[in-house]
Amino acid sequence: SIGFVWDSHEATWWDRFNDLKAYRDLHGNCMVPTKYGPNPRLGTWVHHQRRQHRKLKKGKPSHMTKERMEALTSIGFCWSPRGKGTNFSEFGSEED
Repeated sequence: SIGFVWDSHEATWWDRFNDLKAYRDLHGNCMVPTKYGPNPRLGTWVHHQRRQHRKLKKGKPSHMTKERMEALTSIGFCWSPRGKGTNFSEFGSEED
């Protein structure tokens, strides 16, 4: 294998996932602020994962896959950080 990437979107997704794992290892959680100074792309990416997950749950077209959901869940990703259906109620209940 020479490391050629056929699907750059998929490769980028896994790069961000690895960034999220590094964030979790450093901070003890996956609650990346949307405007995360050291890695602004990561905060935006995390926000988009939640949005894609909501679309999938509503039956709308989404880039979220079962494999991605399982990977994120396996590292303790919080799908609803603002208290809807989670134990993170201290974040209130406002929606996007």
